Amino acid sequence: MLVGLLLMAIGGACQVDDGVGSVSRTGGTVPGPFEPAPLEWHECGGKECATLVVPRDHASPDGPTIEVAVARIRAVVEPRIGMLILNPGGPGGSGIEMLEWMGHWLADPMLLGRFDLVGFDPRGVGQSTPVRCMDGHDDEMAVLGPGEGLDVAVADAEQRVAGCLERSGDLVHHVGTNAVARDIDMIRRAMGEEQISYLGYSYGTRLGAVYAALFGDRVRAMVLDGPVDPNERVSRPSRVQADGFEASWAAFAEACDAEPTCPLHAIGGPEQAFADAVAVVSAAPVPAGERSLTNGEFYLGVVAGLYSPLSWSMLSEGLEEVVAEGTGMVLQDLGDVLIGRRDDGSYDGSVDALFLVDCADDPERPPPGEVFDATVAIADTLAHFGPAYAGSVGCYPLPIAVDPLHIGPIDLAVPALLVYLEGDPATPPTWAGALADVLADVVVISSDAEGHGAYMANSWCLTGPVTDYLVDLVVPTDGWSCVEPD
Repeated sequence: MLVGLLLMAIGGACQVDDGVGSVSRTGGTVPGPFEPAPLEWHECGGKECATLVVPRDHASPDGPTIEVAVARIRAVVEPRIGMLILNPGGPGGSGIEMLEWMGHWLADPMLLGRFDLVGFDPRGVGQSTPVRCMDGHDDEMAVLGPGEGLDVAVADAEQRVAGCLERSGDLVHHVGTNAVARDIDMIRRAMGEEQISYLGYSYGTRLGAVYAALFGDRVRAMVLDGPVDPNERVSRPSRVQADGFEASWAAFAEACDAEPTCPLHAIGGPEQAFADAVAVVSAAPVPAGERSLTNGEFYLGVVAGLYSPLSWSMLSEGLEEVVAEGTGMVLQDLGDVLIGRRDDGSYDGSVDALFLVDCADDPERPPPGEVFDATVAIADTLAHFGPAYAGSVGCYPLPIAVDPLHIGPIDLAVPALLVYLEGDPATPPTWAGALADVLADVVVISSDAEGHGAYMANSWCLTGPVTDYLVDLVVPTDGWSCVEPD
């Protein structure tokens, strides 16, 4: 059973540490030479793909190596600017998949068509050398039941970590964000580029911030979209993100109440529908095609539906289905996307990568009971998502991190651009301010939109300023904001 589901599913936590392991703050150097080989590209479904070999442990460049999968879409118009590295978030998100479903939009000549768009699967993820902890999660998606507590959470954590160590070996200790940032610089070197431009969403803002701190002179421009707070960490749960989803539920409910065609009116409105659906799935799993929707999968589906107003209609349909029909296919489909379940029943490994990356970045290992009690205390105050929030024991029983995250002040030729939405459920607006305070050399802009992620996602009015920044290095006024058109 997976406990602390909301904490796991959302990810996006960020850690900070005063040390940088074996890497210097200014130069990003590692002991001993490791020269990446030039990438050998081949056609792969409308893009080009290559494999980069990097040290498993950058502090031991003569040791074992792993593979990092890279893909690109070449610039479609001249003059070419350079390479733009993309990261979709997570941790655990695939940059290659991002390039597949978003690249053709970004490559528009009116947008980012002057860049070579480069996506990669971070170490431990996707087509790169992967980490794995469990064979699957279908039998684990449940919240803590009556009488279940710390002992259940500890037993589950011990089983999970044993699986991680058995299936992933030493790579478990070397998937942290510092290492991924160094891999990005290996990509840059292997492609023969002097600098990179960067566009990262959610966890991708953590990754971009680390790269900028380690390799600032190699950054041409950097957009951090949906910033995460560098003071957040798995071992020290806070309520900020949980409150963000509570606020997004309120926005969803208000929109439903104002829309005459919202299907939840027929079953008492959104609040009554939510309460009735919780009662149904708490009593027993409900049929969902050939599967059953558990109470944990119910919460995952609702959370997934709050990520964007574009999915609010599916969320309404899913709640109506549970209450009126006693089935849960819509919400199960939404939750499956969030945790990377494929149609054939396999998982893409993003849940395992999220857990291991967050813990590789976290320098602390408090007693599991301390973390558990903190999540329960927060959960008891949440109006809707408390049962899905309670039960995490942090990184227990993983060993202490060997290279915990470093994020510090950056010094760039062009300030980094931090972009946030006022209604972002997963990376609430206060996190943008927290990251800006740490990085210092940044400009912050925003929109009043709902949803997670702004550029080419949930915002229209931010498209121009972000594009102008990336293409022409036009830096907006710090604090600039816009109102989305109706």
